[in-house]
Amino acid sequence: MKITRSFGEYFKYSLHDAKVQKIEYTDGNLIFTLDYIFSYDNGDEQTHKAKIVFEKCDIDDLEIFVFDSTILDTFTGKRIELPQYKQEYSESEFEVITETYNWGRAVLKGWLWTEGNPVHCIMNIYFTGDMVYVIE
Repeated sequence: MKITRSFGEYFKYSLHDAKVQKIEYTDGNLIFTLDYIFSYDNGDEQTHKAKIVFEKCDIDDLEIFVFDSTILDTFTGKRIELPQYKQEYSESEFEVITETYNWGRAVLKGWLWTEGNPVHCIMNIYFTGDMVYVIE
C-alpha cells in the first residue's frame, strides 16, 4: 500500500523510534528502509514494516550531521554527504526520535547506532516531489 504524506494536517503514521536500516538513492528518489513505523488511529497503535520515499531528492542538498556523542550542549562531530554516510555507517542504524516536516523539507533527528553505541545525528532532506510511505 502506498500513502502520500499530506502536509498541514494530522498524519496517522509516525517515524518515531523507527530505525533506518538502509538508505538508497535511485532515479532521483531517496529511499529509507525502516524496521517499522507506527500508526495511530482512534487511540489504537500499530506497527508496520515500511519504506519511505522522498521523490525528486537532490542528494547535493542532503545534509547529515553526525555528533561525537549523545550530548547536545556543543556540536562536535562532522557534516557529511550521503556517499560518505553510506561508506562509514553502512552497518549502523539511524533511530528517528524527532521528525519535522514542511513543504519540501524533512528534518529527522535521532541516534545513530554503531556497534551498540549511540551518537546524535540530524538529517536535513530537501525534496521537490512527494513523500510516499510504502507499507507492507
